[in-house]
Amino acid sequence: MWPWEHLVFGYVLFSLVNRAAWDPPISDEAGVAVALMTQVPDLVDKPLSWSFGVVTTGYGPAHSVLVGAPLVALLAGALWTRNRAKLALAAVVGYGSHLVGDLLALRANGPNAGRLLWPLAPREPYSNDLGFVQRFSEYFQTFLYQVMRPENTELVVGYVAVFGAVVLLWVLDGTPGVRWVRRAADREL
Repeated sequence: MWPWEHLVFGYVLFSLVNRAAWDPPISDEAGVAVALMTQVPDLVDKPLSWSFGVVTTGYGPAHSVLVGAPLVALLAGALWTRNRAKLALAAVVGYGSHLVGDLLALRANGPNAGRLLWPLAPREPYSNDLGFVQRFSEYFQTFLYQVMRPENTELVVGYVAVFGAVVLLWVLDGTPGVRWVRRAADREL
């Protein structure tokens, strides 16, 4: 999944959980926490693989239910004991949604639990040795090529519609994260 897809998936899940457990609005802290946590596995594992060669693919310790998940559970527990339940839930939902998204990863040959079992389920190394920028560029060019193909027009329209619906949900949730920017801008003026 692309970073924005992880963000959308995690945000929708957190919004639904927030609506079930509490009420909107979602605080800036919780909104930023869920956004950050949807990205953490890739922010750790992609550079470990693509830049430093520590792991053979972009699925390493941060994607692992054996390594990353216990660390997030510890973080959530620490937040919970400090009466920061929404932040704890944002961390768990954001991180968990990333793992679920990668587990299902329909564009990457379908469901594959091995992506989440590092180091027990070693992954085949990449067939070429590209750096971070080159590998990202290669993947992004493939994505753009697929988006531009006429036979994928319906998928692209659906993709845009989903993003539009999530923006509407974000607005209904009180635009979490934007208030911090507004307050910071007001202090500067």
